[in-house]
Amino acid sequence: MEDVNCYNCESDSHTYYAHENGFTLVKCLGCSLLYVTPRPSDEEIAQAHKYGVHQGDNRLEVTGQFDIVKVKNYLSILGKLFGTKLTREKKTWLDIGCGHGEFITALQIFSQNNVLAKGIEPNVNKQKTARERGLDVSYFDLNTHTTQYDFISLLNVYSHLPNPKTTLINWKRLLKPGGELLLETGDTANLDSKDHLRPFYLPDHLSFASEKVVVDILKKAEFEIMAVKKYPAFKWDTVKIIKETAKIFLPSKNSQIKQYIKSYHTDMYIRAKTAR
Repeated sequence: MEDVNCYNCESDSHTYYAHENGFTLVKCLGCSLLYVTPRPSDEEIAQAHKYGVHQGDNRLEVTGQFDIVKVKNYLSILGKLFGTKLTREKKTWLDIGCGHGEFITALQIFSQNNVLAKGIEPNVNKQKTARERGLDVSYFDLNTHTTQYDFISLLNVYSHLPNPKTTLINWKRLLKPGGELLLETGDTANLDSKDHLRPFYLPDHLSFASEKVVVDILKKAEFEIMAVKKYPAFKWDTVKIIKETAKIFLPSKNSQIKQYIKSYHTDMYIRAKTAR
């Protein structure tokens, strides 16, 4: 375990935010970033990502399985963000942290196979299921990788990175001049602790950012922000709403209805591009 400062503004001043699974989430007093400290070492994090198992008070397994609902959601997002752009000419795309390959699958469908997509995934079990679906997914060292792409995507990856600021600056070189980055993460750092939806899934998630934090980091990396769009972070569940509302009237129950509503539109997609 190691103590860390805020990776965004580098402040060592923070206040307690929440505790889960043996880990403490703090809020930076400089920029409001939420981050875990102390946290596992970089080596422990890499090992946990490889097998999808994180250690804490309880063993946290995060491998999951291929989710067709994600594919449908990504198809909708691609339509809103790109229109017909991806069907007009051949493009190359690197999906970093591609999981079981849901986004690559959506790309193939949406672009009518006009996008040549490669996925990189550290979890060996996710790699296996993605390859079984015929997808080009493997794992290699991005620090020594030299191929450049028209697009790079980081979907639900940002919050798992030990230092997103340094990582984004490094990975920018993998984009062609004028190439685009599509980054998806939550916009929850400005929520009060009582309003933040649980669980946090610590220590798989290492930080929770805000639009301002992520945009500022991208600008420092000399990306040009093209668009910031926010969508529901999860499917609206009427049954869940009824159950959580009912808990308000039951003294022995703890209702999350306020957290559920305030966290609803917090899934943030940012399109950014490099200089030509």
